[in-house]
Amino acid sequence: MNITQEIAKRVVQTSIRDLPADAVGYSETLAMSALGAMAAGHRSAGGREIVDYVKSAGGAAQATVLGHGLKTSMEMAGLANGTFAHATEYEDDSFPEAVSSYTLFPAIFAVAEHAQASGARVVEAFAAGYEAQARIGLACRQARRNGFMVLSLAGSIGCAASAAKLLGLDERQTTMALSLAASQGAGIGYQTGSMAHIVEMGFAARNGIAAALMAAQGMTGQPDVLEAPRGLMNMITGDQVEAPAAIIEHWGRPYRLMEIGIKSYPCCYHLQRIIETTVDLRHAEGLAAADIEEISVEVNAFFPTVVQHMEPHDEIEAQFSLPHVLAIAMLEDQVVPAGFSQARIDDAAFQAFRRKVKQVVREDWGWTPTGWTPRITYRLADGRVIVREPEQARGQPPALLTFDQCVPKYLGCVQGIYPEQQVERSIALLRGLAGLDSVAELMRCLATPA
Repeated sequence: MNITQEIAKRVVQTSIRDLPADAVGYSETLAMSALGAMAAGHRSAGGREIVDYVKSAGGAAQATVLGHGLKTSMEMAGLANGTFAHATEYEDDSFPEAVSSYTLFPAIFAVAEHAQASGARVVEAFAAGYEAQARIGLACRQARRNGFMVLSLAGSIGCAASAAKLLGLDERQTTMALSLAASQGAGIGYQTGSMAHIVEMGFAARNGIAAALMAAQGMTGQPDVLEAPRGLMNMITGDQVEAPAAIIEHWGRPYRLMEIGIKSYPCCYHLQRIIETTVDLRHAEGLAAADIEEISVEVNAFFPTVVQHMEPHDEIEAQFSLPHVLAIAMLEDQVVPAGFSQARIDDAAFQAFRRKVKQVVREDWGWTPTGWTPRITYRLADGRVIVREPEQARGQPPALLTFDQCVPKYLGCVQGIYPEQQVERSIALLRGLAGLDSVAELMRCLATPA
């Protein structure tokens, strides 16, 4: 089976008429979440630097860089907005494939704006692109153990699929776009906690758009680059591709976008349930930081390969720091981006609380991103010991958030950046995204800050 060509065929054939209603509605919710993070991320570490780079590089005024009133080429807008989205660490993911909707939407909206695409075309491009990257991710789970960041590696291919869909490429051109994107796909797990990790999502958007544009001009690549013996999937997995035929056989049955969980906190996915459990316990028991003597968190061998920073030095490291997120959970009213600032990292109360947190790696629990449960032991000053074993955080499948339930996350990202009238209008447009004749007004709402 020629998997690369079969993916291209399905991308071209994807139609909103054939998508389940819940998939269309959830795509609108996910688009709102992603656009909010893109807007918020322009002020974050990594986001600020990428804006300076994009401005210096120049480019045709084709697509909007959110929050700046700046237009640049589609590729550069994808790079900037993709980096913004990831800078917040708010990205919504699906597992076990470990890919994200936030990888696709920066590319999708950049191309859709320039192509004057309708909202229906945006939803089609998202469904097709997400299915491509997710199915590849499922087949290449070994790549993550080998040290690759599949989110951006498979994401380059997903972005190429989405861009090809919006540009109206035929099956051969789409095959070439996927092939060209495969040659640009990259991502290193070790980079978590650094700006390089943040910009990898921007790379995926930029490279996917470029691949589709080059394919439209006649650039070619190997048409079986994904599945060939020396192709991408075998290369990144060390010849341990899992059920490659399932990429095609299970396509859209059901759509993997319905397995995306929406994050509540701006930090690593693997910290979400630990934070939520701590916040819930704090409120239920009326606890203050002084009431905690120690928090011990037992984790499997995978966890510390991502959550690497016991004593963070900057805001990006803090997003991957177990002690720091628990300090925020106990010292702040909310776990929001301000809690990851340099001021909080250096604060004496935060430093003292971080010393109360212990991480215990249970090698006997194995090495897997999912399918395991942390054990959190809270030792209180009054002598009590409370143990919690959270299975998942709110907003994770099958308990998906509705559009209205996701609005507070969006507001938390965009309030203070845009005038209230623009914010309200953007929500109304996103609520009916699939019915928009054009995304132009939506992008104007999110272009210029107050």
